[in-house]
Amino acid sequence: MSMIINVKPETERLVQEELRTGHFQTVDDLIVKGVHAWRELSRLERSFDSSADDRRRAADRIRELRKGVRLERGGMSLRQYAHLGHRS
Repeated sequence: MSMIINVKPETERLVQEELRTGHFQTVDDLIVKGVHAWRELSRLERSFDSSADDRRRAADRIRELRKGVRLERGGMSLRQYAHLGHRS
């Protein structure tokens, strides 16, 4: 089975460049490897997705940790130190 795919001129230039540099042997090779890479990326992104509750708990934990953090300069908190930068 063959397929005709219409692409923009800039896409065609990109494909031709990839073939010319030897990164891919054929257009079919480029498409297959691109689809496999996309699937792997999607799989990795799904594995890192977290629920809203997970994100909320993580943000709460960071806030808790920040409360006790002091900088060496005069014992200011990160929040106090950040406000100095905003005033400038």
